[in-house]
Amino acid sequence: MISFHHAFIAIVALLIQIALAVQTIKVQGSDFVNSVTNNRFQIIGVAYQPGGSSGFNPGSGIDPLSNGTVCLRDAALMQRLGINTIRVYNLDPSLNHDTCASVFNSVGIYMLLDVNSPLPGQSLNRGEPGSSYNSDYLKRIFGVVEAFKDYPNTLGFFGGNEVINDDPSGGIVPPYLRAVNRDLKNYIAKHSSRTIPVGYSAADVRDILLDTWAYLSCATKGNSNDMSRIDFFGLNSYSWCGSASFQSAGYDVLVSDFSNTTVPVFFSEYGCNKVNPRVFEEVQTLYGPQMTSVMSGGLVYEYSQEVSNYGLVDLHDNGTASLRTDYDHLQSQYNKLNVTLLESGNSTATMLKPPTCNSGLITSSTFNNNFTIPSIPQGGQSLIDNGISNPNRGKIVDITQDNVPQTVYTSNGNVIQNLAIKPLPNDQSNTPNGQGTSESAGGSGTATGSAAGPTATKKGAAARERVQVLALVGAILIGMLWSL
Repeated sequence: MISFHHAFIAIVALLIQIALAVQTIKVQGSDFVNSVTNNRFQIIGVAYQPGGSSGFNPGSGIDPLSNGTVCLRDAALMQRLGINTIRVYNLDPSLNHDTCASVFNSVGIYMLLDVNSPLPGQSLNRGEPGSSYNSDYLKRIFGVVEAFKDYPNTLGFFGGNEVINDDPSGGIVPPYLRAVNRDLKNYIAKHSSRTIPVGYSAADVRDILLDTWAYLSCATKGNSNDMSRIDFFGLNSYSWCGSASFQSAGYDVLVSDFSNTTVPVFFSEYGCNKVNPRVFEEVQTLYGPQMTSVMSGGLVYEYSQEVSNYGLVDLHDNGTASLRTDYDHLQSQYNKLNVTLLESGNSTATMLKPPTCNSGLITSSTFNNNFTIPSIPQGGQSLIDNGISNPNRGKIVDITQDNVPQTVYTSNGNVIQNLAIKPLPNDQSNTPNGQGTSESAGGSGTATGSAAGPTATKKGAAARERVQVLALVGAILIGMLWSL
C-alpha cells in the first residue's frame, strides 16, 4: 500500500518537473542535444560579465548573477536579442544566484559557467600548474558546481580558459587540464542528479590549437566514458573582422581541421572589433550550411560595454542601460536565421566515438604527448567522496516580477516602454523573433515590441496546459490517498 509520505514525494517530484522552463542539454557525439526532444541545440549566445574580470570582487557580495533586478533587465534585453545561452566567467559560489538563474531559466536562456576566477589560488598557474593544483583549488571549483548543478539551465562548466596559450604552456599544462576535467566530472557524477558537461575554452593560437583539442578530446584506452576527456571544446576566435568571408577569416580552415571532431566545437568567444560598429556578418556563415555540420554555434563577446570596447549595451551607474548599434546589428543578423533548420538532428554526428589517446595525435614537437595525468591531490578524493563542507546549493525559485523597473534606451535614444521578460513554456529555449528593438521606436519617442518566444495565443495555450497538468496531478494525488 502506498504511504501518504511516498504519495507526497511523488507529487512534489511531478510539480518540480512542471516548474522547469527549459529541458536540460546533453552531449551526444559532436552535438549538443535537448535531453527530451532530442533536437540539436545550437548555441546562440553572448558573454556576460558586467564590470569585466577586473571588477570581480568576492568581498563585495556581488557577482554577475547575484542581483536579481539587474538580471531581470538584462534577461529582457537578451530575450529580445534572441540569444539562448550566456557565458559567465567569474562567480562567487558563496552567493545566492537563485533569482538570476531562475529569471534566465524562465526565458529559455542557458548558462555556460567558468569554474575558475582570476584571483590567486582559483585557477591553474600555466607557468607552474602543479603548484596550483591542490585541494584548496578543488574546493573552489567544486563550490561552483554545487552552486549551479541544480539549475536545469546550467548547460555546462568550463574547466579552463586559455590556460594553454603558447608553446611553453602547451608542454606542461595539458595533463593538469585533463586531471581537472576528471575531478569535476567525478564530483558531478557523485553529487549531481544529472550529468552536466565539462569542457575547455581555447585561445585561437593556430600552432597549438589542434593539439590542444586532440589532447583533451581523445579517450585513454579507447574508453569513451573516460572522465578526464572533455565533453565540449570552445574556441575564442576573432578572425572575422568587418566584411570578411568564409575563406579570408580562415573559417574554411577551422571547418576542415575540426571535421572529424567527436565533441561539440563552438566559438566560446567571437566578434572582432577592429571595424566599428560591428556588423556581425559572420553570423550567417557560422549558422549556415558551410559550418553547422561541424560547429555548434558561438557566444558573442560581450554583453556590456567595458574598456575593451566589445559591448552590445551600455550599463550606467544609476541602473539605466542604453543599447548600442552593435546590439541592433546583431539582432538583425540573428533574425535572419532558420532556427528550425539549426535544430535538425544529425544521426551521424551523435554516434561518433573518440579516438584512443596516443602520441601520434600530437603534431608539435613542443606539445605534451604523454597521457599519464596527475593523481588527485591530497584531500581531493575525500572532497569527491563526501562533498565539500557546507555547500551553497542553488535552486529554481518563482519569479514574481516580469516588468523591468529600470529605464532602458534604444540606440537612437528613445525609451523602451513596457520592457519585460516573457516566460516561455516548459519545453522551449529562447530564439530570435524577427523583430527589431531600436527600429520599433519609429518617431514616437518610445519603443515597443514583443520579446522572443511564443505569441500571446501560444502563451495562453501554455498556461492552459499547465492548469490541465496541475489538475491531473491533483487527480493522481486523490487516487493515491483513496488507496491508502
